[in-house]
This record gives sequence, structure tokens and C-alpha cells, in this order.
Amino acid sequence: MKIGLIGMGVAGISILRELTKQLNEETKRRVEIVIFTDSEQFGTGFPYQPDDESLLINQYTETMTIDPDEPDDFVDWISRNKTDRSMYHTHLPRTWFGEYLSQSMNSWLRELNVLIKYERVEDIKCLPNGTYSIHTNRSEVIVNSIHLTTGHLAYKDPYQLLGETGYIYNPYPAKEKIHLQEGKVSVALVGTGLTALDMLLYIKKEYPFADVTFYSKDGLFSSVRGNETPVKMHYFCQDKVTHLMKEGEGITLSLVKDWFYKEMNEHGINVEWVWANLGKGSLEGMAMDLSYSDVLGEFQSLIRHMRKCYPLIWNALPDNEKDLFIEKYGKQWQRFKAPIPQKTAHYLIKKIHQGDVSTVKGLKDINKTGSQFILETDAGKRYTADYVINCTGQEMDLTRSLPLQDTLLSQLVTREIVTPHPYGGITIDYPSMSIVDGQKQIRHAFKAYGQLVSGVQYGNNNVELISLSAKYGVRSMITDLIKTTD
Repeated sequence: MKIGLIGMGVAGISILRELTKQLNEETKRRVEIVIFTDSEQFGTGFPYQPDDESLLINQYTETMTIDPDEPDDFVDWISRNKTDRSMYHTHLPRTWFGEYLSQSMNSWLRELNVLIKYERVEDIKCLPNGTYSIHTNRSEVIVNSIHLTTGHLAYKDPYQLLGETGYIYNPYPAKEKIHLQEGKVSVALVGTGLTALDMLLYIKKEYPFADVTFYSKDGLFSSVRGNETPVKMHYFCQDKVTHLMKEGEGITLSLVKDWFYKEMNEHGINVEWVWANLGKGSLEGMAMDLSYSDVLGEFQSLIRHMRKCYPLIWNALPDNEKDLFIEKYGKQWQRFKAPIPQKTAHYLIKKIHQGDVSTVKGLKDINKTGSQFILETDAGKRYTADYVINCTGQEMDLTRSLPLQDTLLSQLVTREIVTPHPYGGITIDYPSMSIVDGQKQIRHAFKAYGQLVSGVQYGNNNVELISLSAKYGVRSMITDLIKTTD
């Protein structure tokens, strides 16, 4: 029996971990795992590939682990391999987590019967007997089950600048992609998310005389990471949500809000005050966040602990209530959910006050004229830049971005082997992680993970949720293969 594993970042490594845990020793010898991977991101994935150490994880170190059963695994690895000082409440280089992932992967690879193919998968065909044919740029392999762990979707290209000289479409890894002229050059960072902040830190380190400006629609950044503390959930916990769903209790936005308020009240948090005063994303808002870092930290900690419930609740809500949530709460919720490290926020505020960095909101269009880019706002103001760096993030809507996506995903969508999800990525059955094809059939032997299924998981692509998804997906695969064998 063969299992195809396409991609070897956080999701792929999590699948390996679960195979070592869930397969018995005899089955480990009997099952062949065929890994298809890009050599450059093998064992790290896109976010944690080798890069400059100025690019930091936005999560606290103690919340990061590739093994859900070992919550201190990354912290212990840091103490063994990097430094023995306390790592609590720190933000470490992303590339360090990549090193940790790679070492973890290698230990699990040794326990399994693995064939690694450094080949690009271009197509997957469904065979009549229920198996799958994986076609690469060099070979074809038939497998009984597939785990699609290719990671991030393609970057957006909102102003159709792809191919223009001076336009950096995908800025990672920064040390390979960002090459500027020395001296007083102007750089436009399009977007204000974590990617844009990464680019600011890197450019100011490597090109200190560059003139950097953030351009965006609303001019708002994320909230600042507060001082998180350990919390225990009472209302908004996975067991309670699962129980209600098993009992046939209907999940509504009103019910979810009721749980949310009860949870916050239980911890002494005034939700109305936090929502009205914190997480605004403006310069003044970030300063406010820093002033109330304790209450903000507890609020964010509760949000983080709710993540395991997100997919269950999101899938249970009717589409009209999903739309209502996005309209009323979506933007600010995202700002709370993906906060900026305090050190980065202090640096950003300082640079803006000093005039070293500027922000422009109301961005409407960007065009290339001669050697310069012209950036125009809704108010009719025009700015120029020597370089434009795209920091707008990945394109989740496959119905409008298929030409930007890789060959494999384009083929799968075109032939309706996978189905675009209305809220991003592709449609899966959760928690089995099985894809749903164009005929609405669940393909139990074909699993997908990570950002590719973000519409089902309400945009959540964090290590914790991916690790949990891998546990569910492998368990479902084993159950299905046993049924098929019987």
C-alpha cells in the first residue's frame, strides 16, 4: 500500500508525526510513503524557510510546537540548540522554527518506509479502482491515499504588475528577493499586514537610507501582541461545542456571541470596552494597545484558545450568518487574531514619528511609467516609488485567481476533482479533512490541509490547527483503509 504526501512543510511534517504515532510497527514496514517535495522548502515549508533572522514569528515561543502532545517541545529545542536563557514571552526568528521542524521531520522519517521524490506534481488522476495516479514533471506514481500539504496559495497581484521591473511579487525569502539600489531609493510596501512589517524590518536593516512608505486601502495595521497569560476555557471549548452539535443544537451567531461574552465575563474582561478601545490598528490605536497590554493579552489569549473550535463553529453557521459576522466584526477580529510583536510595534511607531517611515491610505491604483511606479489614491493624490513590494498576502478565492495558482491546483479545480469554497481555498469534509469533488462526493482517500482549506477553517492556518488537522486526517485515512481492506 502506498500513501502519497505532496509537500513537506508544517502540514506534511505533521502527517509524518501522526503516521509514526498511529501506525503499528508491522504496518509501518508494510506501507510505503512517497513524498513529493520542493527541495528548497523541504522540511520547513514556505513561512519557515531559511531567511534573514530579522523576520520573527508573531506568536510567543511557548505557544509554538510541531507536536501537540509535547507543548514545550520547541522551547526545549531552543534551550538545547540556541540558548539556555528563558524563552517565555519572546518572538524568535522564523528560520529557527524551520530548523526545529527539519530536525523533527528527520527523526520521524527514520521510523517510516519513505521514498522522497524532489519532483513537482503537475496533476492527479482518479482511477476507476479508487486509487490515484500522481503525475510529476518526471514520473508517475499510483497511490492508495493522498495527503495534499502544499501549503500557501499564490500571492495576490491586485494591480496586475507581475513581470514589471522593480515589482517584487512574492517577497520571501527576503534575502533572496529584496535587492535594492544603495542610497536614497523609494520603496512602496503595498499592505499593512505582518508581511509588510517583515519587509520594513529587513529593508531598514539592509538598506537604512531607503525611503519606505506603507500604502493600503484603510491605513490600519494589526493590534499589538498583549501580555498573554495562561487561561482555562469554560464556555468556548471544543468539548462543549462538539457536545451541542451531537445533540443537534443549532449553532447561530447569537449563540456564539453569548458563549463569547460569558467566557470574557468569566475572566473579568469588559468586551465592549476592549472592542471599542483596543485593536484599532491606527498609530494611536497601537499606542493604546501598548498602554493596556495586560487586558489585551488576556483577551488575545482567550481568542487563541478558541481556535480549535473555529472550524466546527464556522461550518455549522448558515452562510448568511457567516456573511453577517464578516461584515460586522471581520476586519477588527482579524487584527486581534494576528497581532504584531510589541518590539515591532514600538519600532514602527518610532520610525513613523521620526519621519523615517510614512503611511498612505486610500490606495486606488498603481501603474508603471518609465522607471518609476505611480501610486494614486481615491482622493486623487499621486506618489512615486522606485520599487513596489507586494505585501497583500495570498489569494484565497480560487474562482478569481486560478491563473495565479500552480499547475496542480489549476488542474484539480478545472477537472472538478476539488471544489472552490465560497469563503476561500477548497471544500473539504471536516474533521476528516477529505476533499469534496465537483459532484459533491467526499473522497475519503484524498485529504487536504493548511491554507488550502482556509475557507472551512475560517482563515486559520496556524501551526496548532494544522497539527490537529493532521491527527484527524490520518485517523480518518487509517479507518477508511481498514474498511476498504475488509
